[in-house]
Amino acid sequence: MKRTVLTSLLALVFLSFVSTAAFGVDLKGKMGLSVHGGGYKLGLTDHSDYWTIGGVVDASLKYGLTKNWVVGVEGTGRMNWLADTSKFADGAGFTFDNLADGPQQRAFSGGLLAEYHFMPEKKLSPYVSIGAGIYLWKWRDKDGNTLMSDTSLLNGTGVPDTDKAGNPYELKDQELYGMLGLGVEYFISENFSWELGGRARYLSHFLTDFKDDKDIVGTGANELDLPKLTAEVYTGFSFYFGGKVGDEDLDGVSDKKDKCPGTRVGCRVDADGCPVDSDGDGVCDGIDACANSPKGVKVDSKGCPTDSDGDGVSDGTDKCDNTPKGCTVDAAGCPTDADGDGVCDGLDKCADTPRGCTVDASGCQTDSDGDGVCDGVDQCPNTPAGSEVNAVGCVLPKVEYIPTPEKPLVLKGVNFQTGKAVLLDASKTVLDEVAISLMAHPEVKVEVGGHTDATGSDAHNLNLSEQRATAVRNYLVEKGVKAENLFVKGYGETTPIADNKTVSGRAQNRRVELKRVQ
Repeated sequence: MKRTVLTSLLALVFLSFVSTAAFGVDLKGKMGLSVHGGGYKLGLTDHSDYWTIGGVVDASLKYGLTKNWVVGVEGTGRMNWLADTSKFADGAGFTFDNLADGPQQRAFSGGLLAEYHFMPEKKLSPYVSIGAGIYLWKWRDKDGNTLMSDTSLLNGTGVPDTDKAGNPYELKDQELYGMLGLGVEYFISENFSWELGGRARYLSHFLTDFKDDKDIVGTGANELDLPKLTAEVYTGFSFYFGGKVGDEDLDGVSDKKDKCPGTRVGCRVDADGCPVDSDGDGVCDGIDACANSPKGVKVDSKGCPTDSDGDGVSDGTDKCDNTPKGCTVDAAGCPTDADGDGVCDGLDKCADTPRGCTVDASGCQTDSDGDGVCDGVDQCPNTPAGSEVNAVGCVLPKVEYIPTPEKPLVLKGVNFQTGKAVLLDASKTVLDEVAISLMAHPEVKVEVGGHTDATGSDAHNLNLSEQRATAVRNYLVEKGVKAENLFVKGYGETTPIADNKTVSGRAQNRRVELKRVQ
C-alpha cells in the first residue's frame, strides 16, 4: 500500500512538469464519474485498535454547479481484518499483518458530497471536499457470517460477550458521518483526470443500535469501543462529460480560444474573442451607442462624445473647454465675437457695438456722461450735460483749428515769455480749442512749426523756435491729442511773414503754425 501511494505521488509530480498541455475544465454543467482506490484506518479508539489497515474503493457521480463547485453522491466499500496483536505491545497500529482465518470487518457508506476546485482552469488543480451520509459496518468470520459478541474469535479484544441484559449481540451497526477531505486533480485531457487525496470521516454514533439495553459503548472494561474516525488515502480517475464549452465572459468564443478573456458582456468580438471598436473611441461595438464618434474626441461609457461646456463641440476637439452657456462658437468650440467688444455672440444684446467702446455684461455700450459718445471712445468723459460734442465726445470748439493742406494755420494768441519757451496762460485757452479740434479729426496729422523774429543770432533763434514748437506739442498731447499725429520743427527766423524792421512785423514773425502733413 505504501508503495502504491508513493508511486502515485511521484507519477503525478512527474506528469505535472513534463506535460505541455494546459487542459483545465470549466466544470459548470458537466457530469463527472470518479472511481478511487486506496487504504484506510480506523481511528480515535482507545482499547480496541485491533484492526489492520484496510482497503477502500469508492465511486461518485458529480455535477458542476459552477466552474469551481461540484456536488454529487458517493458510495464507498471497505474491508479490513483483525490484526495479529500478538506481535504488538500496544494495539495493531499501521499494520497489514492479520490474524490467520480471523474475523473481517466490512463497511459501506453512502452520502452527499461537495468539492471546491481552486484552479479548474489549470492542469493541476487542488480541491477540498466535504460531505455527510450513513456508515454501515459488520464484523464477519472467514465464511461471511455475521459475528456474535460471544464468539471465541474475539477473545482478548475487549469486546463484551453480552449486553447489559446479558444477551449476546450481533456486531453490526449504522452511524451518521461527516466528511472533510483534501485532494489534487491533474487533467490528463479536458475530460479525464487523475486524482490523489485523503479524507477523514467522523462517525457521530447517531442512529447506533448500541444504546438502551445494549448501552455498552465506551472505553472502559466490558464496553464496546466503537471507532469515531476513518482516515483514508486514495488515488483514482475522474471522467467528465456533457456541459458546454467554457465561455466565462459569454462572448461566444470558448475560453480555450479566447485571447481576450473578461470581455465586457455585450461587446462584439472578433474570431479571437477580442472586442471590436470600429471608431477607436475605446468603447466596443455592441455597447457603443455612437458608433461613428470622430477620431480623438472624448466619449462617455456609452461611447458618445462628451461636451462638458454644452457648446455643441465635443471634448477633445473643443479648444475652449469652458465656454459660457449660450455663446455662439466656431468649429473649434471657441466663442465668436463679431463686434470685438469682449461679449460673445449669442449673449451680446448689442451685436454691432462700434470698435473701442466700453460695454456692459450684455455687450451694450456704456456712456457715463450721456453725451452720445460711448465710453472708451469718449476722450472727454466728463462733458457737462447738454453740451454739443464732436465724434470723440469733446465739446465742439468755437473755432475749427484744422489747417488745409495748401495753407498753414497761424495759432494767433499763442504767445510765450520773452526769450523763453514758456507758454503764457492766455495761450492755453487757444490751445484747448486746438486740442479739441484735432481730437475730433484723429485722421489729421500736423506739423507744429516754431518761428522767431530776426532779433538775436540765427542759432539762438533756431533753437528757441524748436523749443517753443515742442512746448505747444506737449501741451496738446496733455489735452488728449495723439502724440503720433504731431510733428515738431523749428524754423528760427528763416520764414518771416512781415518786416522785421518794425515792431508789428517782428510780432507777426514770432508765431506758431500748424501745417497739415496728412
